Amino acid sequence: MKSLLLAASTALVASWSPALTSAIRMRPDGGPLFASSKTVKSLDVYSFDAMLKDTQTVWLVDFYSPWCPHCRQFAPQWEEVANVYADVKTVQLGAVDCTEQNEICDREDVHSYPGVKVYHVTEEAIVMPHARHVYARHVAKWLEETLQENNMQSGIDIDKIYTKNPMRDDLKKKEFKFGDPVEPLHDDRSTDIQLKRLKDAAATTLLTFEDGFFMGMTVLEGERYEAAVTWVRALAASFPMEENRAAFAVLVDEMKQQDRWKQAEWKEMLEKWKATASAMSNPQKLFASKDDLELCTTYTCGLWTLFHSLTVNNVKTGWKPSEIMAAIRLVVKHFFGCEECRRHFLKANPESIIDKLAVRDDDGPHAVAFWIWTMHNTVNKVLRKPMWPTRLSCPNCYAANDQALSLDPAQLNEEDIVAYIRKVYKIEGSLKLEQHTVSATSWISVGSFTSMAGVALLFATFAMLFQQHKHRLVSGVKSLKARDHIA
Repeated sequence: MKSLLLAASTALVASWSPALTSAIRMRPDGGPLFASSKTVKSLDVYSFDAMLKDTQTVWLVDFYSPWCPHCRQFAPQWEEVANVYADVKTVQLGAVDCTEQNEICDREDVHSYPGVKVYHVTEEAIVMPHARHVYARHVAKWLEETLQENNMQSGIDIDKIYTKNPMRDDLKKKEFKFGDPVEPLHDDRSTDIQLKRLKDAAATTLLTFEDGFFMGMTVLEGERYEAAVTWVRALAASFPMEENRAAFAVLVDEMKQQDRWKQAEWKEMLEKWKATASAMSNPQKLFASKDDLELCTTYTCGLWTLFHSLTVNNVKTGWKPSEIMAAIRLVVKHFFGCEECRRHFLKANPESIIDKLAVRDDDGPHAVAFWIWTMHNTVNKVLRKPMWPTRLSCPNCYAANDQALSLDPAQLNEEDIVAYIRKVYKIEGSLKLEQHTVSATSWISVGSFTSMAGVALLFATFAMLFQQHKHRLVSGVKSLKARDHIA
């Protein structure tokens, strides 16, 4: 077994303190996490291949996605580990943004984020267990243990850097009580906010289509293909606005043309569909880009917006509310890259929960809408975000007492909560959107699609015309009360 002779100054190790990195701040969602880092090297295809050839250096690499909340929370810890080994020339830390470097992450079989691998300790890269992706001291300790198991050493004494059970300010969470009163952020039911929420839901579907379906894969087939078809069928059954559901029906028809999609083939088909769907959609160009988040700042926020939007609608004939929930569970299970988020969601939503929700299918979407609301606020509590809605926004949603808001059933008025959720997320026919027309070019763009897709577009056109005339019959709009949407 090869050995490492790693030079590290004892004085430097003894004097270095994790507190030096307490000023590190996580950048917001939307771009590489380590672009300005002096100790973490951002890797592209060329530098990653060079890293693989650099067998004299141990490389610790973080595979991440900027939209993954745990990746962003983990980023300052990764910087801290890089600083621990900054003066150890034979240990380097790198990072790969899987949204920008798809080829690398597919090749390295990265199926969830954050994913950490160490290279050049053994012939094959060693995957770090997800349970160790918490703090810098956990990562550093794991690396040292891995090196020792393979008769290698770095010269770093982790025990001198990290004391047992350190209580450090940079690891303490903000003091905030779940259920504290919060002032409304905006008029949550205004047309402007509803339109932004609709655009966020649409952009999130595109991100799943373009990135999620092929995460760590170059072919969509088998169980993942079936899950993808089920998910798009659910969108065609319950996504807001008839025109948009018709657009998803077109995509379902195209997907079924083959039961195995190579990534290149899928991208070509999806681009054609996006052009068609944007012409069909209400409002137009709704499916133009996965980057068009307007109200949300993260993909996870977009997912919750999408889940709420799907579960408040009366589903299309042939579907049941519990089946929409089953489709939501499938998309999280197969196509959501945040490993910890996925694990927690599936644990809280076992397959047996679908059977329990199915008992109330005859009541419409009520049970599923309330369940998703409960799940969302459970996550808010874990992340120390305010409960939504607050008592200020929906006084009837909670028991009339002086107790802090909680998820205690005794404190919740389920009927009023579901009514509120539906008013916020059920936008079917409630948006007076921009004038919607179908141009001749939109018909040309579907020339390569099947006749069934053409029929779907025809029905969508009639739906658009009906929608326009229906809006003209509306005699007035009541003033809207200010509502908050924290999560």
